[in-house]
Amino acid sequence: MIRRRTLLAFFTLTFIVLLGAPAAAQDEPDAEALPAEDAIEDPADEPDPDELEDRRHGRGDWGVTLDALRSVRAAEHQASDATTSALSTALWVRRVSPVGELSTIDTAVQGSYNWSSGQVYLNLDLVRLRGFYPELFGDSSVVEATAGRFRFQDPSSLLLNSTLDGVSTRLAYPSVRLRFGAGYSGLILNPASNIRMTGADLIDQDDDDEDFGPRRAVGLAEISFPELFARQTVVLGALGQFDFRDADDDEETVNSGYAVAGIRGPLFGNLYHDIYAAGTMGSVEIDDGEDYDYMGYLGSARLRLFLPNFFASRFSLRGVYASSGEADDDGTFDDRFFPITRTRLGTAIQLPLENLLMGELQYSIRPLARSDSERARRFQVLLTGRTFFTTADRPVVLDPTTEVEDDMPGVDADPDGNYIGSEAVLQLNLRPLSDLGVGFTAGMFFPGTGSSGAFTSAREPEFLGRLELSTRF
Repeated sequence: MIRRRTLLAFFTLTFIVLLGAPAAAQDEPDAEALPAEDAIEDPADEPDPDELEDRRHGRGDWGVTLDALRSVRAAEHQASDATTSALSTALWVRRVSPVGELSTIDTAVQGSYNWSSGQVYLNLDLVRLRGFYPELFGDSSVVEATAGRFRFQDPSSLLLNSTLDGVSTRLAYPSVRLRFGAGYSGLILNPASNIRMTGADLIDQDDDDEDFGPRRAVGLAEISFPELFARQTVVLGALGQFDFRDADDDEETVNSGYAVAGIRGPLFGNLYHDIYAAGTMGSVEIDDGEDYDYMGYLGSARLRLFLPNFFASRFSLRGVYASSGEADDDGTFDDRFFPITRTRLGTAIQLPLENLLMGELQYSIRPLARSDSERARRFQVLLTGRTFFTTADRPVVLDPTTEVEDDMPGVDADPDGNYIGSEAVLQLNLRPLSDLGVGFTAGMFFPGTGSSGAFTSAREPEFLGRLELSTRF
C-alpha cells in the first residue's frame, strides 16, 4: 500500500510539474542516477551487518528509481526565461555471490530512460563486476578488483568524477591503502558524458551527430595512510589523461597529467577538515602540429562543524582556487588549470573550475528534528552563500550549458577587477514518505560590475528556481 501511494503521489506531482513544459534553452548539469552503493567506498572500512550477511550467504536485490526536475532561469540578458524539464527512470539489479569462505563477487547493472529538453535516450549507466578478497595477501589485507562501467574519482573529486569503462584494483592494510585504475570515455553516450576539457568537447556536447563522448583514456594511482598522525589521513595521487583524437581545423586536443595530495580528519570535537592541492602539466595541439605546453595549480580547503544536538545542524566553510594566466611569448601558460571532468561550481550561476576563486559558507538545519513525527524530522533547510573571483586579469570563464546567448552578454573583455559576483541559495528538502523525496531550490546571482567587477553594466542579477522529485523502491 505504501508503494502504491508513493507511485500515485509521484506521478501526480510529476504530471503537475511537467504538464505543458516547453523545450528548455539549455540542459541542467548532468545528474548521475547510479545506486548509492556504487559510490567510491573504502574497502578496508568495516561493512554493515547486512553487507556481511550478503557476503556470507549471497543475496540479490533490484529496484526502480524515478526522478523529475523542473527549473527556470530568469535574467535580463536572456531573450526569455530558460526553462528546463527532465525526467529519468532507471532499473537496477544487484547480486552478491559468495566465493569460498570469505570472498564474494558483487555484480550490479543499471539501465535508464532519460528525457531532457526534448532529448530522449536510453543509457547503460552501470555494468560492474567487483571481487572482494579478504586475507589474500595476509591476515590484515583486503583486495578489491572491479571491472566494467562504474564511477572513477580522484581523492578530491574535483579533478575526476565520472563514469568510465575500465578496471580498478585496491589493496588495503590497516596502515596503508593502494588503488590503481584505468578507464576509457569513448563508449559513454554523448549526453551522459561530463568529460569536457576543450572547446571541441563542448561543441560536440550539443551535436546530435555525435553518439559518444570524447575519446580519452584515463589512468590513476593513489596511496593513502589512514590516521597517520593525530587521526589525520594523508593521501597522494597521480592521474593522466590521453586524447585519442587528431587535431583538426578549429579543434584542439589535450594530454595532461595531475599530481594531488590531501589531508583530512577531525581537528577537535565535531570539527572536521579536508585540504587538497593539485598540480597539472599538459600539452595542447592545434591544427595538426602546432602545439603548446601549460601548467597549473588547484587548491581546496573545507571545514565542517557538526552539531547533532542542535537540530542536526551543520556548518561548512570552503574555499577553492583554480589558477589561470595569459599566454607567454612561447605559447605556454604559466598557471592554467582545468580538470578532466567538467566540474561546475555554483547554483544560480555555474562556473567551470578554471580561472576561479570561490568562497562558500553553508548552513544546514532540520528545524523539526525534535518533532514526534518522523516525516517532520526529515525536513531540511540549507542556506548557502558563495563569492567568486577570477584568479587572473582575463575574462571570466562561463559555462555555455547555462549561458543561452552566444556572445555571453555582459562579460568584460578587458576587466579592471577580478570580482565575478556572489550568489545566495535556499534549498528545502522534504521526504513525506520513506521512498519519496521533494526538493526545492531558489538562488539569486548578483554579478560584479564596475571597476572591481568582471562584468559590464549590461549584466543584471539572475534567478534560478528548481523543483525536484525522486522516488526509490
